[in-house]
Amino acid sequence: MSTSYICRDMKGAERWHADVEVKKKDGNVYLLTEKGEGIYSSFDGPISWVAEMEYEDTYETIRPLSLEKRVYDEKGNMIRLEEQKFDLVNNVATCTHKDFPRKISRTRKFKFNKDIVNRLLLAPYAQKLLERGKRSKVVQMVSEEPNFYTLEISIVDEEIVNINGRMRKACKFSIDPKLGVLNFVKVFFPRSYAWHLAKPDFKWLRYQGLEGDIKSEKVEVTTED
Repeated sequence: MSTSYICRDMKGAERWHADVEVKKKDGNVYLLTEKGEGIYSSFDGPISWVAEMEYEDTYETIRPLSLEKRVYDEKGNMIRLEEQKFDLVNNVATCTHKDFPRKISRTRKFKFNKDIVNRLLLAPYAQKLLERGKRSKVVQMVSEEPNFYTLEISIVDEEIVNINGRMRKACKFSIDPKLGVLNFVKVFFPRSYAWHLAKPDFKWLRYQGLEGDIKSEKVEVTTED
């Protein structure tokens, strides 16, 4: 399976585009490869990147195994390395972030007690919810800083949306941070939304929300298919 998508700011100007390919490796393990280029929050100037994500696709859910993301500047020099490894026996995510120009390297470990996702797995995870007839789920998410958040993913509406000039019936998901006593932070970390086709195979169509971490641009990402 392969797909492409494009990211624009909220005024419609293009920021970046990416191509994704998913291949089956062994049993229920899959490799998702994302290759992108353009302007992305927290970087000065154009970049390109390659992200390789291994995950399990079971009957009930999607579970991450590992992520390696390499980011390059305009000259092809690697400027950032992000690694995530998921211990599904002990429920521990180990995340390493290396910023080569700044000579910064940090590793953090997060203990999770709910289903765990990251940016690349949000769409497949929501797709699986639709396949199983579920309307909401509270999950935990590892972000690229790296950081760790609890989110509620839930269907809030069904809409007819215009995707590349074609009207499609879609399920609209809300991706809502569950911050407990820190709910006031939602002023800076607002709810995001995603749209999936309302019939099998429940394909992802669009995302609207923060591009990356809490300080990033608000964007809209749309499939080019």
